[in-house]
Amino acid sequence: MPYKHGRPVIDLSLPFRLATAWTFYIVIPVAMLINFMQHRTVYKHRWRLKGVRKAITVSNHTTFFDPVKIAGLVLPRRIFQTMLEATVEFPVLGTFTRLLGGVPIPRGKAGYRKLFDICEKAFKYRRYLHFYPEGECFLYNQKIREFQSGAFRLAAELDIPVIPLVTVFSDGLFKPWSFWGRSLPKETLVVMEPVYPAGYIRRDEKGEISADSIKEFAEAVRQKMQNEIDRRGGSSAFFRGQMERIKGLND
Repeated sequence: MPYKHGRPVIDLSLPFRLATAWTFYIVIPVAMLINFMQHRTVYKHRWRLKGVRKAITVSNHTTFFDPVKIAGLVLPRRIFQTMLEATVEFPVLGTFTRLLGGVPIPRGKAGYRKLFDICEKAFKYRRYLHFYPEGECFLYNQKIREFQSGAFRLAAELDIPVIPLVTVFSDGLFKPWSFWGRSLPKETLVVMEPVYPAGYIRRDEKGEISADSIKEFAEAVRQKMQNEIDRRGGSSAFFRGQMERIKGLND
C-alpha cells in the first residue's frame, strides 16, 4: 500500500515484510554489483557490528548509491534507512524504496515522535536504523558537513549506541582524470567503534535531555568520522558539490 503522510512510518505487517524480503534479496545484489564496478567498494572492520543487538548507524552522504553500499554492509541481514518523506510519497518509486528498507522522516514537529514511537517494534525485526545526518548528498566529499541532531536524540532516548560508518575515497594507481586515471574514486566503507550516548548526554532539572548535549554528541561523532577520513588520506580530487535534488521527487 502506498505511503501517505500520517500513516505509520514503518509497515510491520506480515504481507509487507514478506514483500520487502523478496524485493530486497533480488534487487540489492544487482545494485551492489553496479556500485562495485563503479567504485571497487571495500568494507573495513565489519566485525565491529558483531554483538550489537540494536543501534543507530550514521554515515557521510557521498554518492547516489550510498543506500546500496550501506545495505551491503549488513548482508544477509537487512537495515532500515531513513529518507525524505517526499521521496517515499512519490508514486510507485516511493513504495519501491520502502520495500528496500526506506523509512520516511515525517514532516512537522510531530515527525520525530512518530519515528521514535515505532522504533522499539521495528528493532525486533532489524538491528539497525540508518541516518545520513548531513541532510544532503555532497558528491565525493571528504569534508563532513555539520550534523543534524535527530539521529543522536533518538539514540539518546532509546539508550542505544551510534555506530559511525565513514566513506573514504582514494585516487587509484594513477592521477585522477589523466589518460590512465580514474574518473570515479575507489571507496572504502569503514565501520568505526560504537559511540554510546551516556558519555555525552546530560539532563536538565526536569529530567529532560539537554539539547546542547545532543549537539555535542553529534559533533563528537562527526569529528571522529572526519579524523578517520584524514587518517586514511581521503581524496577530495573527485568532489562535485551538492547533488541536485530530482524535481518532483525530493525537491
